[in-house]
Amino acid sequence: MKNKITIVAFVLLSMIMLNACDKFSATESDVFEETHKDLSGVWTLKKVTRNGIDITDLMDFTKFSLDLKENGDYVIENYLPFVVKNSGKWQVDDPLYPFHLIFEEEGGSSKEVSVEIEYMIVNGTRSLSIDLSPGCFSNAYTYVFNRTDHQ
Repeated sequence: MKNKITIVAFVLLSMIMLNACDKFSATESDVFEETHKDLSGVWTLKKVTRNGIDITDLMDFTKFSLDLKENGDYVIENYLPFVVKNSGKWQVDDPLYPFHLIFEEEGGSSKEVSVEIEYMIVNGTRSLSIDLSPGCFSNAYTYVFNRTDHQ
């Protein structure tokens, strides 16, 4: 008798569990679209490394800023060695998944300079990391910027 009660309880429990499972079905309202990544804003240096060594404390990097304007212009304040020297136009390779930041300096050269970027959130703050080798190619720098004007 005890075996029959156990079997009946097992069958009932199995039926309840099978009927309780709802299959997932995505509807149009469940489909999410990736948003454009907004890199515009004033970016200031938070960290600088040279050949993997942190050199942030060796110099005051905080005065250098990169202002990526919403209209596609950029302005560099308090110049440091960077991939471009003068103001000009900027864009990203893909607005949804930006992996490269492309600069075009003013002044007639119309040469585009593309740098690889990482656009990440660190400790709740949006950061932008750029790897570059200005001048001497044996020195590789990583500039890590924080946006200072919004978000």
